[in-house]
Amino acid sequence: LAAVKQSGYALQHASEELRIDRDVVLAAVKKSGLALKFASEELRNDRDVVLAVVKPNGYASMHPRSCAATAR
Repeated sequence: LAAVKQSGYALQHASEELRIDRDVVLAAVKKSGLALKFASEELRNDRDVVLAVVKPNGYASMHPRSCAATAR
């Protein structure tokens, strides 16, 4: 958790166990929205996780599923 709080991209090197951990993924995407692509598929489609990416920037990330998740 400490690593992704410093750099969201640390999620890229994290174990699958951490990539499915909602708290870890939320911390990573709050630091860097592009870290969303390293999260588990379930969390990439999680409304709250996607909103954590979209809210600070006012727009969706480059990830195509982001728009679908926010529409739910």
